[in-house]
Amino acid sequence: MLLSILLYLQVALLPGGIFNVSGASTASTTNYLLVKKGYVMSYDGVQGKANWVAWTLSATDIGDVPRSNRFKQDEDLPRQFKRIDSDDYKYSGYDRGHLCNSEDRSSSFYLNSETFLMSNMIPQTPELNRGPWERLEAYCRKLAKRGQKLTIYAGGIGVIDKIGNEVVIPKYCWKVVISPDKTWYLLFPNSHELHPNWQTFATSKTTLEKMTGLRFP
Repeated sequence: MLLSILLYLQVALLPGGIFNVSGASTASTTNYLLVKKGYVMSYDGVQGKANWVAWTLSATDIGDVPRSNRFKQDEDLPRQFKRIDSDDYKYSGYDRGHLCNSEDRSSSFYLNSETFLMSNMIPQTPELNRGPWERLEAYCRKLAKRGQKLTIYAGGIGVIDKIGNEVVIPKYCWKVVISPDKTWYLLFPNSHELHPNWQTFATSKTTLEKMTGLRFP
């Protein structure tokens, strides 16, 4: 029994103590595990999108490195996988929305540049990306600067439509923020009319796990 538990933990726990919420592995095409320097993700190589991205955040991750703004394809993905290009978003009306955001990785040029890989992007309405989603990101950094270490998971679910090279526009964007004191489960409609307060979109762990099919710690 103890051996089984240890083997399970080896599979479930990723660098930084991040939990593998979908059981992603390098053997899967639609649940492919990709470990970056600054975050980890599960990638769907058929649809060309991240299932989820996870990272830790502490005060040392936040620096004064400027935004890279160099959006580019992710060359770490297997060749046969569908890859998204920045041009797929042109004239779509949707932002290239970061999952692991730029400012959470502003301690080094390399880590910041890594957040601009297109595998780390999802189409978001400007109202979401620059509204409550961004305000939640800022709140997380505020906690980190106060000395808290956070673990954050983010992704998109559902389909509104597609843009460019069949890039899926998610119906909802979700986020889980785990702090030493509290865990937030959030579900944001990917729409043009949104309340500015991110806390408005709080939901339960049970609801979010049911909708995403993931198991959160």
